[in-house]
Amino acid sequence: MIRSWPSLLIGLGIPVIAVLGGIVAFADTSVFVFGIPLLFFWIFLWFPLTSLCLWISWHFFDRQAYPSDVVSS
Repeated sequence: MIRSWPSLLIGLGIPVIAVLGGIVAFADTSVFVFGIPLLFFWIFLWFPLTSLCLWISWHFFDRQAYPSDVVSS
Protein backbone atom coordinates (compact mmCIF):
# COMPACT_ATOMS: atom_id res chain seq x y z
CA MET A 1 0.00 0.00 0.00
CA ILE A 2 1.27 3.45 -0.90
CA ARG A 3 1.07 6.03 1.87
CA SER A 4 -0.21 9.51 1.17
CA TRP A 5 2.13 12.49 1.36
CA PRO A 6 0.29 14.17 4.23
CA SER A 7 0.48 10.95 6.23
CA LEU A 8 4.23 10.64 5.72
CA LEU A 9 4.79 14.32 6.38
CA ILE A 10 2.87 14.33 9.65
CA GLY A 11 3.93 10.89 10.87
CA LEU A 12 7.62 11.00 10.01
CA GLY A 13 8.63 14.34 8.52
CA ILE A 14 7.57 16.64 11.34
CA PRO A 15 9.28 14.61 14.11
CA VAL A 16 12.51 14.21 12.12
CA ILE A 17 12.69 17.88 11.22
CA ALA A 18 11.84 18.93 14.77
CA VAL A 19 14.45 16.69 16.42
CA LEU A 20 17.23 17.48 13.96
CA GLY A 21 16.33 21.16 13.94
CA GLY A 22 16.33 21.19 17.73
CA ILE A 23 19.78 19.61 17.84
CA VAL A 24 21.11 22.30 15.54
CA ALA A 25 19.29 25.13 17.31
CA PHE A 26 19.91 24.11 20.93
CA ALA A 27 23.33 22.46 20.75
CA ASP A 28 25.31 25.32 22.24
CA THR A 29 22.77 26.91 24.57
CA SER A 30 23.17 27.02 28.34
CA VAL A 31 19.44 27.25 29.12
CA PHE A 32 17.97 24.76 31.59
CA VAL A 33 14.35 23.61 31.81
CA PHE A 34 13.33 21.83 35.01
CA GLY A 35 17.01 21.32 35.80
CA ILE A 36 17.99 19.65 32.51
CA PRO A 37 19.62 21.24 29.47
CA LEU A 38 17.23 22.60 26.85
CA LEU A 39 18.51 20.19 24.19
CA PHE A 40 17.73 17.13 26.32
CA PHE A 41 14.34 18.58 27.27
CA TRP A 42 13.60 19.10 23.56
CA ILE A 43 14.55 15.52 22.68
CA PHE A 44 12.54 14.06 25.59
CA LEU A 45 9.58 16.27 24.66
CA TRP A 46 9.53 14.73 21.20
CA PHE A 47 9.08 11.16 22.48
CA PRO A 48 5.36 11.64 23.20
CA LEU A 49 4.95 14.22 20.42
CA THR A 50 6.21 11.68 17.86
CA SER A 51 3.64 9.19 19.11
CA LEU A 52 1.00 11.91 18.76
CA CYS A 53 2.13 12.64 15.19
CA LEU A 54 1.94 8.95 14.31
CA TRP A 55 -1.53 8.69 15.83
CA ILE A 56 -2.74 11.75 13.91
CA SER A 57 -1.29 10.33 10.70
CA TRP A 58 -3.01 6.98 11.21
CA HIS A 59 -6.30 8.38 12.48
CA PHE A 60 -6.88 10.93 9.73
CA PHE A 61 -5.16 9.37 6.70
CA ASP A 62 -4.51 5.63 7.05
CA ARG A 63 -7.26 4.20 9.23
CA GLN A 64 -9.76 3.76 6.40
CA ALA A 65 -7.27 1.56 4.52
CA TYR A 66 -7.43 -1.13 7.22
CA PRO A 67 -10.57 -3.17 7.78
CA SER A 68 -11.85 -3.24 11.31
CA ASP A 69 -10.85 -6.22 13.40
CA VAL A 70 -13.69 -8.68 13.57
CA VAL A 71 -13.68 -11.31 16.27
CA SER A 72 -14.95 -14.55 14.79
CA SER A 73 -16.24 -17.38 16.96
